[in-house]
Amino acid sequence: MPAAPVATPAIQRVDGAQPQPAPAADGQGPPRRPRAREAVSGRAWRALTVASLGTVLVGFNSTATNIALDAIQESYVGATAADVGWGIAGFMVGTAAFLPLAGRLADRTGRKRMFLTGLALFALSAVASALAPTVWTLNLARVLQAVGGAAILPASLSLVLPLFPASRRTTAVGLWSAAGPLAAGIAPGVAAVVLGAAGWRVLYFVSAPVAALMFVVAWRVLTELPTPEISHRLDVTGAAAGTVGLAALVTAIMQGSRVWGWTSPVTLAVAAVGVGAFAWFVTSSLRHPEPLLNLQLLRRRGVWVTQLANFLVGVSSQAIWLIWPLFMFNFWQYSENQVGLGVTVGPIVAGASTVFFSRLGERWSAITLCRTGAAIQIMAIGWQVVRLGTQADYLREMAPTIALFGLGWGMCVPLLNSVALAWVDESYFGEVSGLFNTLRYAASAIGIAGLFALLKQDSGEGALVYYQHVLVFFLVFAIAAFASLWIPIGRSDRSSR
Repeated sequence: MPAAPVATPAIQRVDGAQPQPAPAADGQGPPRRPRAREAVSGRAWRALTVASLGTVLVGFNSTATNIALDAIQESYVGATAADVGWGIAGFMVGTAAFLPLAGRLADRTGRKRMFLTGLALFALSAVASALAPTVWTLNLARVLQAVGGAAILPASLSLVLPLFPASRRTTAVGLWSAAGPLAAGIAPGVAAVVLGAAGWRVLYFVSAPVAALMFVVAWRVLTELPTPEISHRLDVTGAAAGTVGLAALVTAIMQGSRVWGWTSPVTLAVAAVGVGAFAWFVTSSLRHPEPLLNLQLLRRRGVWVTQLANFLVGVSSQAIWLIWPLFMFNFWQYSENQVGLGVTVGPIVAGASTVFFSRLGERWSAITLCRTGAAIQIMAIGWQVVRLGTQADYLREMAPTIALFGLGWGMCVPLLNSVALAWVDESYFGEVSGLFNTLRYAASAIGIAGLFALLKQDSGEGALVYYQHVLVFFLVFAIAAFASLWIPIGRSDRSSR
C-alpha cells in the first residue's frame, strides 16, 4: 500500500478524457475510470490467481473447523464450548488487529516479501495447531495463523491491481474479494470429508503443505513492486490500541453473556477498556503522519458509505456460516458429511453470482447491484427466521436461505470494495483495501462473539429459541446494511463524465 503522495501534477488525463484535477492528499478527487474495456495481460491473470489463492487459504481456515467444534472440545478435558469458540473468534480478532500493521510493513519491506512471510507463518501455525496439547495453546496457534493471514491479505491485492487496466479493476477486485469468503463457505464441506477420514488435527495440518507449495509458486510468479520512501515511524501505539480495543470488546461480548454477566463490574470494565482503546486508535490514526488506517479517506462519501455497509454486512457474512453447521449437526442430528454437503450450495451460488455481477458491475451501476444483493440477504435470513423448525426439512427451511444468501452476497460484498476504490486515486488502492478488510474481519469477530453470546444452548429441547435469537441478531444488521447503502454518495464515475 503506497504512502500518500507529497505532490502530484496539477492536471491528469485518463484515456483522452477531459482534464481532471489531481487528487488531494487525503485521496479525494473526481472518481474516474476508462470507458473502454482494455485487454488484460496473462501476467496479470497469473498474479491474480496466486493472490486469490492466498485469500482462499485464509478464508478456508476461518471456517474449516466450524463443524469440528464438538470433536475439539471432547479431545481436551474440561474445555467448554466458549473456550473452543475463542479459536474462531481469536482468528478474526487477530486478523483484523494485524491487518493495518501488516499493510504498513508491506510498504516498507516489500509486498512480495510480506506475502511470502505470511505464507511461511501460516504453514508454521498450521503445524502448531495440529500438535496443540491444550485448548489454549490451540487458540494461541490460531492467533499466530491470524498474523500470517493478515500479512497475506493487504500485500496480495497491492501486488495485483497495478497490473490491471483501470477499466478491468472492478472484475479483479470482485474476484479477489470473493475468493476468501467463498473458500470460507466451501470449507465445511471439505472439512467434513477430512474429519470423517482423519480427525480435526489433520484438518489443521493440511494447510501446512498447501502454504509451502504456494510459497514456491508465489516466489516464481509474483514480482516485487518498488517501495516508496518513508520518513515517519510506524504508529505503534495506534496498533496496540486497535488490538486491545477489538479484543476487549469481543471478550466483553462472549464472556459477559456466558461467564461474568452483562452488568457485572468485570464485563463493564473490559467493555470500557475496549471503548477507550478504540477511541485512542481513532485519534492516533487521525493525527499520526503515517497512520495504520488512513481515516482521512473517509472524507469521501463514496468511501465511508461503502465501508459502513461493509462492516454491517460483515457481522453476519462470516458468522452465519457457523450457525448453519451448528444447527444441522447439533439440532437436526445431521452427519458431518450431510452438513458439509448442505452448506456447499451457498458457495456455489455465491461464486457464480460473484463472477457474473463483477463483470456486470463494469457496465451497470455497482451500487444498485449492492443494494439488490443486500435486500436478497434480508429475504434469506428473514425466510429462516420464519421457517426454521424442529423437524429436519433441508429443502424448505435451509436450502432456500443458504442459496439466497449466497446470491445476495455475490451481488453485494465483492462489489462494495470496487465502489470504494472508484472514488479514490490509484495511489490509495492499498489503503482503501486495507480499511475494507480490517473492517470486514473486525465485523466477523463481533458477529461470532454475538453468536456465542446468544447461543446459550445449541442442542436438545429448548435450543430452537436461541438459534432464532442469533438469526434475528443477523437480520437486524442485514437491514441496517441495506439502509446504509441508500445514503446518497453523489454522482458515480460514469455519470460524472
